[in-house]
Amino acid sequence: MDNSDFFNALNITSIREKNIKGKGIKIAVIDSGANSFDGKLFIKGGYNCIGKNNDYHDDDGHGTSVASIISSVDYGVATESDVYSVKVDLSLANEVVINQVVEGMRWCIDNNMDIVNMSFGFPGYESDELEAICLEAKKKGIILVCAAGNTSINAYLPIPARYDSTISISNVDKNNVISETSSYSFGIDFCCYGEKVAALDKNGESVIVSGTSFSSAMATGIIALLRQQNQDVTCREMYEILKDNCIDLGDKGKDLYYGYGLIQAIILPITYKKEYELILGDIPKNIYFPQLKLQVQESNQVNSNIVFLPNEMGYVKFFVTDSSIATVSEQGIVTGRKVGTTNLIAIYNNKAAVCEVNVVSTDNNNPPPDIPTTDLFNLKYLNVYKMHNSGIKGKGIKIAYLGYGCISTDKINVSKYVDVTKEKSNFVDSNGYGTIYTSLISGKLIGVAPECEMYVIKESVDYSARSYTNCQNAVKWCIDNKIDIINFDNGVQDTVADSLLKQCYDANIICVTNGGGWAIGPQHKSIYSITVNYVTPDKKFISGDENKTPFTGSFVDCVSYGYGVTCVNSKNEYDVYEIGTNPNKIFLCDVAVMQIMGLLALLKQQNPAINNAVKVRALLPKLCEPLYGGKNDNTGYGLLKADIFQ
Repeated sequence: MDNSDFFNALNITSIREKNIKGKGIKIAVIDSGANSFDGKLFIKGGYNCIGKNNDYHDDDGHGTSVASIISSVDYGVATESDVYSVKVDLSLANEVVINQVVEGMRWCIDNNMDIVNMSFGFPGYESDELEAICLEAKKKGIILVCAAGNTSINAYLPIPARYDSTISISNVDKNNVISETSSYSFGIDFCCYGEKVAALDKNGESVIVSGTSFSSAMATGIIALLRQQNQDVTCREMYEILKDNCIDLGDKGKDLYYGYGLIQAIILPITYKKEYELILGDIPKNIYFPQLKLQVQESNQVNSNIVFLPNEMGYVKFFVTDSSIATVSEQGIVTGRKVGTTNLIAIYNNKAAVCEVNVVSTDNNNPPPDIPTTDLFNLKYLNVYKMHNSGIKGKGIKIAYLGYGCISTDKINVSKYVDVTKEKSNFVDSNGYGTIYTSLISGKLIGVAPECEMYVIKESVDYSARSYTNCQNAVKWCIDNKIDIINFDNGVQDTVADSLLKQCYDANIICVTNGGGWAIGPQHKSIYSITVNYVTPDKKFISGDENKTPFTGSFVDCVSYGYGVTCVNSKNEYDVYEIGTNPNKIFLCDVAVMQIMGLLALLKQQNPAINNAVKVRALLPKLCEPLYGGKNDNTGYGLLKADIFQ
């Protein structure tokens, strides 16, 4: 049991072979304390913020594990660094403990620490005192490294990871995939290994630990290796060095799961960006556009979706560099005026964020001439026509609809029908809904992705719930046949759902689940699935109605239209699915799910690397039209729309 594989991947091993092991670098670990063990781990000194004395003995073990990953003989990154323990009471998260951390930071400043590791966070709290002293420490040249947190149910960072003055670290596993428990946010700066890492416990015994506490500890050790090489490098310059030399993971550039990417140990470059060369907004933790480019049609509007941590929209000033191309309101709503390109700029508290705005003609988002005369507003407003007219129709993407079956019709493209039920019913579509759902994905004239490879997996008869066996058989078939996208709303027990979702994730299958299911289950909350709710044709969320209101919570990712859309019914007729067809939330959400699946096919056709729910979720802030002011428990990131990747 060791960390050699992690160290090799992070270039730590080769750096240490050059006798760079953190010698002379003073690292403070603000935590539950830390214990020394002869020949294993040495704590050079410290302070107890609870008892106001020098007793930093660790009764919990968390702080010792963190310190051991930084500098222990067997498991540490920077084995020759000087580690100090600053003890606080992490058994609670309240103002008392925050004040202890403030006192601990004061000790770090007074004792000239080079790096401070804070493997904790205070979700839901604000502290002017903590933010101020973190900024003071940074101005003194102290690099502050923070755990992003282990709350993966919403895009949120706790303090102090959220501060501009800190470097926040998320957690990835050995396969460079974001941990299921790691917090995510555009405030994430970098990621590092923190899943199943070897460390010492409070008794000096070997233990395996997981969490952002330990990914931040490993990152702290790497920064110590860099700082040993040049202690005159400022915090800002160090950030740029880390950014320029990390391994980009996830979405290209900075994203809300991996930040800029996987931090690396390197030989410090001779030349690097000096602090005086850096421009406003190079570290936009508190101000950013989720997208680098916006597209808006002539005479239409789009929300620029500027995001702040914390949110202080009232103090933001927007302007565009060419108002003949587009204009912007005080709230950041961009209106296209004529075809062309301009820049949208947001100014906040001496920070700037810039986003390119492309105004396009509305002519490329109209239906083809042979479309039925029924209202296909969803294909227009979800930008589907624009994609189709650009030749992007889901070709080569394999989608499986798991449910009631589908009739045989020349109006819908279906590659294969599969029946995993024991009943082997003579009816291809058990109750008519399978045909409606399938047509929304691969209907030749009305489907979002008409050229996808559509597989109809019948796993339910009539309205009956899917049995565990049918569910498992359907998923196994999809894995064996290398399906790309499936709907996953199977009423199976928790352990089965968890297992199947993970199997799909490992097989590069994107799972989409229904926020209006009969009962809320792990599939809704899982990082391995995209949870979808529905909205009305005028983009409203129906609340206060037991039958029509889906489940809500931070696990909701996005929405699409739940009714009013054109489909093919089981009589092989074009029809409009209205709320009266079946007013229950589960069916309305299913209609939305199918459109989302089609949109994901258009996305994946352009970028095959988008192959799981984690990667999709990272793109949602860029692709969704935000509703009700931004990310919320009802509509998630908002209405998902198709787009052409540059």
